[in-house]
Amino acid sequence: MGTLSDYLDWRGDLRFFEVGLCEVDSLILSMISYLDFGGIVPTAEEGGSITFLETMRKYLKLCNGKPSTLGRFVPPETVAVAVKAAKTRRFAGIRLSHYICETDDEEPKQFAALTFRITRDKYFVTYRGTDDTLTGWKEDFNMSFMLPVPAQLSAAEYFARVSEDINGKFYLGGHSKGGNLAVYAAVKAPERAKEHILGVFSNDGPGFDKNFISGRDYAEMKDRIRTIVPQSSVVGMLLEHEENYEVIKSNATGLLQHHGHTWEVMGGSFLHLDTVTEDSRLIDEKLKAWLDEMTPEEREQFVDTVFETLSSTNAKTLTELSSEKVKLVKAWSSLEPKTRNVILKCISILIKHNAITIVKK
Repeated sequence: MGTLSDYLDWRGDLRFFEVGLCEVDSLILSMISYLDFGGIVPTAEEGGSITFLETMRKYLKLCNGKPSTLGRFVPPETVAVAVKAAKTRRFAGIRLSHYICETDDEEPKQFAALTFRITRDKYFVTYRGTDDTLTGWKEDFNMSFMLPVPAQLSAAEYFARVSEDINGKFYLGGHSKGGNLAVYAAVKAPERAKEHILGVFSNDGPGFDKNFISGRDYAEMKDRIRTIVPQSSVVGMLLEHEENYEVIKSNATGLLQHHGHTWEVMGGSFLHLDTVTEDSRLIDEKLKAWLDEMTPEEREQFVDTVFETLSSTNAKTLTELSSEKVKLVKAWSSLEPKTRNVILKCISILIKHNAITIVKK
């Protein structure tokens, strides 16, 4: 079965005005947002735009011709797909603008977004998923007890600004947390801007709390939201989804299915399945039951304790943290027994249902 790379070989010669946006395009555009285009793609304040081909040329030049890694949890295939896409007629000439990247350790907030002009009057607004920073991961965990988190507010403000600056029709999308931000921005968009939203793509993005999805604004946008999850999804099944999610096939196992480069492609779409696996369904039930055992205040205290302990290692990213084995062991030892037990319970759920595989050598 095909991959994103095969899709680019197959459809790369047809521009977006010749064949419109499909679900595979939405994932590719969402993955591109993980790249750091600071100083390359103009911000809203700077104005103007740049082609994707020129963007990647400048990006590679800054990397001395060798694409940089994006951290421990963003696979290198993400850069490879972007490099290949930039060489195709389909993606080379699309124009990028309104780049923004913000990280605030105090709030905490990790937010990035950019806008693609894919045809004369159609645009794709994409939000970055969780990056390598501990700040980004803490904000993700905060979603279990807080709505909105700072990145969600920024996502809504960003689209409101873009829709004011640009007269056109919009798709919104993202991968992982980026998918969640895309949905939030669409639901909270100004009424005038909502009329110009063609669709929203959440690629294995987590959901929301019950109050959010039961609201009128969400109900009005629901039919334009496409939530796509792999068959053993963990991240995309978190929290609540009112919309019908679509299940697609991945060639990986467990949590590795979250990486979009593992999603199987057939023609201009993913290979769709009838339902998620039994393990995915059970993980969803167990994790939600695990969260329900804690009050929102207890969840907040748990998250603060864990990330304050991790921050005591002076690591700013998961990559730095994983390279400091001694400091990590000390951090784990300094956690209260109750907190360690909560973490171990979560890990045991994932291992039991094959989300995490431990290989013994």
